[in-house]
Amino acid sequence: MAYNINDIYNQMIFIVRKERGVFVTIPEAMQTLDNAQLEAVEEWFSTYGTTQIIHDAIRKLRVQKSFTSDATGLVTFDADYLHLIGGAYTVSGSTINNVRFLNEDELALALKSQLRTVSTSNPIAIDASVGFRLYPAATQSGFYNYLRRPATPVLGYTQSGRNITYDPLTSTQLEFTDVYINNIISRALKFWGINMAEQDIQQFAQIQTQETK
Repeated sequence: MAYNINDIYNQMIFIVRKERGVFVTIPEAMQTLDNAQLEAVEEWFSTYGTTQIIHDAIRKLRVQKSFTSDATGLVTFDADYLHLIGGAYTVSGSTINNVRFLNEDELALALKSQLRTVSTSNPIAIDASVGFRLYPAATQSGFYNYLRRPATPVLGYTQSGRNITYDPLTSTQLEFTDVYINNIISRALKFWGINMAEQDIQQFAQIQTQETK
């Protein structure tokens, strides 16, 4: 089945009620689910490239971003930036130039080097608080690849008395395919003190289906 955010919420509160006998509000569940997906992305990124499964898990979060720096060479990351993937490149005419990233204590020596002169065709960069700064310190254009933040989950609904009706048009779905959803649910449940493996979550889903028939 294809999980939507309502399915995920209902499955989470079903398990919480069974295991803890408590009720979780929609805002609480969405906040916890967001924390869980961010935790999952960080773990998957730490082993990115090791297996096809991990690669596929965060495939949708990969972004190639074109940039033009300011006059000092500063490039500012987008608000959804998480991690740089594969470095950055500048473009001179039709030539793509790899940007070498250095530590701050290496910068002065690199700028003085006669063997590897820093130029727009041989750029270097250091990390900045809001992005990175290119050298030579001038306006440069190019692109970089980064891992973005997954969309914040939102369960849209209308309410009449105690009746809550799911509204898909005002909802924001998780961006992961079904094979990764139970992993995220498992992480979310741990925030509520419930340690449950992915296969156990699948079993609860079957019980939930039987009880709602």
